[in-house]
Amino acid sequence: MSLSINTNTLSQSTGNNYRAFSNGFDSSLERISSGKAINRASDDASGLIIADSLNSAANSMGQLSRNAVDDISMIQIKEAALGQATQIIQDIGQKTIQASSGAQTSETRMAIQEDVTASLGALNDLYQNTTYNGKALFSDAPGLAELADMDLSSIGGAEAAQEAVDSALDTVSASRSALGSSQNQLEREISNLETQKISARSSESQIRDVDLAEEVMNLKQLDLLKQTSAFAQKQAGNVNAQRVATLLG
Repeated sequence: MSLSINTNTLSQSTGNNYRAFSNGFDSSLERISSGKAINRASDDASGLIIADSLNSAANSMGQLSRNAVDDISMIQIKEAALGQATQIIQDIGQKTIQASSGAQTSETRMAIQEDVTASLGALNDLYQNTTYNGKALFSDAPGLAELADMDLSSIGGAEAAQEAVDSALDTVSASRSALGSSQNQLEREISNLETQKISARSSESQIRDVDLAEEVMNLKQLDLLKQTSAFAQKQAGNVNAQRVATLLG
């Protein structure tokens, strides 16, 4: 058996083992303290890319969901305004019925006409002033066009105005129905986005997050191996010296 005084290969080998176990111990301790299995690209380059992609997808779906919530808020404000418009138009309808009575005089019909004109102004203001975050929500005024140029100065004019009111109410109802359909669609979209986001977060967690129970067991094993290799390295350092002393003795 050859004997080298200058180079102790056994000590070098045990030293390499100790450094490997020590680095592994430090990495395991870092994973436990951070709660993540991947703390840098060197831990798992491909896993990091996949985890980052899943995180980006989840963030995007979260933002899309918040956008849909904002859209629902706008729809609800718009629908509430249309509810008020319905009440105003119904009040106008009652005035047109009142004006169609043969008991009305030209003076009282004029007074009713003035009330209707004021109501039409209020309806127009309602549409113009309905906003969300400073943005006007109505590019048109549902039902208002049908009510233009109403003439309540005669029974015939009042009866024609009643038909215009019915048409205006139909227009507003159709608009409200469309908004309700849009809201239902957005709510389904939000539910789908939230499901996808949860799935993406779960997949990301499986890749990025550490299994603490498993990692604690790994840490204990690495700690034992590190202590054992440290003892072996110490013993290996004395081997050549003992052999040389035996030969020289």
